[in-house]
Amino acid sequence: MCGQMKTLLDRLNPLYSADYLFRDIYMIATAAENEESAFEKAYNGLQGWVDCFEKASLKGMVSGGGIDAANTAEDHVDIMKKAYELGKNL
Repeated sequence: MCGQMKTLLDRLNPLYSADYLFRDIYMIATAAENEESAFEKAYNGLQGWVDCFEKASLKGMVSGGGIDAANTAEDHVDIMKKAYELGKNL
């Protein structure tokens, strides 16, 4: 899990005791590595956070490997299509 994601989840701790309205959680992740295992810790970390909220669930994830520089996601049409479809079905 990257530091930015960890910071985000930590800053959301006050929501634990709040009457939160979010229910469906989705994750879009990129990495330089092409192996799906590159995303396991980020996914598991987010799932652990979601598990703390009874009314919420992790509904979907799009992961894209081989994205290691600015604008390289555009070259991965299959991943971009998956992300588009995920968003379209929200």
